[in-house]
Amino acid sequence: MRNILKLGVFLLLIAGIAGLGIAYVHQLTAPLIEEQLASEKANSLLEVYPEGDFIADESEKYLDSKTDPVIKGLHIAYEDNNPVGAIYLVEPSGYNGTIQLMVGFDLATQKITGIKILSQSETPGLGANAEESFFTDRFKGKSIEKSLEVVKQEPAGDNQILAITSATITSKAVTSGVNIARAHFQENFVQ
Repeated sequence: MRNILKLGVFLLLIAGIAGLGIAYVHQLTAPLIEEQLASEKANSLLEVYPEGDFIADESEKYLDSKTDPVIKGLHIAYEDNNPVGAIYLVEPSGYNGTIQLMVGFDLATQKITGIKILSQSETPGLGANAEESFFTDRFKGKSIEKSLEVVKQEPAGDNQILAITSATITSKAVTSGVNIARAHFQENFVQ
């Protein structure tokens, strides 16, 4: 009985010391992780909309309870204090879960400037290829006039996106996210 009590106290001390150690390391690394995430986000914003002097988060101004819940954020790119572009953060549902992506729109040309997949859990070698430039580049320069649609054959129209082979669900999910952002962009930025 005495040995069990000693062993229990010993294990309690070890667990307490390990917990304090983990908490200390977390406290040291949390600011570095936050800084890295902010840097990655800034780089992603510039990748989707490279023009402009600065980009501001204006989610509170343009998004409310009536906004489609797939839209998670909205940044506006400014040049000489005038808005020139909009960058949406959207999270449509894919084959294996949520796909987080950014979609950029140019206010002057009313075209898509680009998309970037930030995170996804799609099937490796199939849906995971949505992150690759051969797929994301298919959205660049597309007009916002018509809804985009996914096709399995070579696109015949400007509003068609060629699906990734064997990853139609992922292709449709990404396109759906872009279309949701496109619809919000039309409602708020097209006159």
